[in-house]
Amino acid sequence: MTERAIASRPSLEQVMAIVDFMKQHPALGLGQLRGIEGREESKKLWMKLTRIVNNINGPTRPMKSWIKYWADKKSTVRSKVVSSGNDSNILSSNIDKRIWDLFLANDDGNKSRNSVKVENSFLESSNTYNENSLEDNAADEDIHLSETNEPVDIEERHLNLMEKLVKVMTEQANAMLQLAQASQASSEAMEKMAEASNIQSRAIERLAGTFETIGSTAHDITGALVDIDATMKRFYSTAPT
Repeated sequence: MTERAIASRPSLEQVMAIVDFMKQHPALGLGQLRGIEGREESKKLWMKLTRIVNNINGPTRPMKSWIKYWADKKSTVRSKVVSSGNDSNILSSNIDKRIWDLFLANDDGNKSRNSVKVENSFLESSNTYNENSLEDNAADEDIHLSETNEPVDIEERHLNLMEKLVKVMTEQANAMLQLAQASQASSEAMEKMAEASNIQSRAIERLAGTFETIGSTAHDITGALVDIDATMKRFYSTAPT
């Protein structure tokens, strides 16, 4: 697989933008825009969505390529659920779950086939639209179209990997934040311990000074008592009998 083909996969941000846009325009997401007016409205919305998605970090594609991607993406999600006995828990990607819940969960078989038919019909006729405002030149369009033939499941695995990477990075950021908070708390505790030790040291110094003063006073008292005793002895020794 070439680097150019890998680069053609939509980024996670682009796919999320598509799903959000379809949520805002459910008739487009469900393929319910029919008739002349519906097709014109569908064309306008797809051109708007193409401009939005192409301005997001990721590959730049022509409008019909994004139409094909959306149809293939819904078809892949539907096939997964149907193959598992209509158990939507088989979907591991949050984006796939959103697509199922928003656009496929309430569709019966006939509605699903009709919506796919409308999208495929619009995709075929979109070749007649003037997409010069969406592309730099026709050659780039041919290159992009050739790159969109990558299997949708490969793109899905890529998106799942991106989601897991984002989740891991978020958890890592949270862990780093908790570590920083713990380090700050430890630093504050050490500062308090140092302050307490300083207070204790000053108290010991004052206590030592007090004992030193007491010792000096006791020494002075002892000296005074000795002097008194000597004076008394001299007094009694010189007194007349």
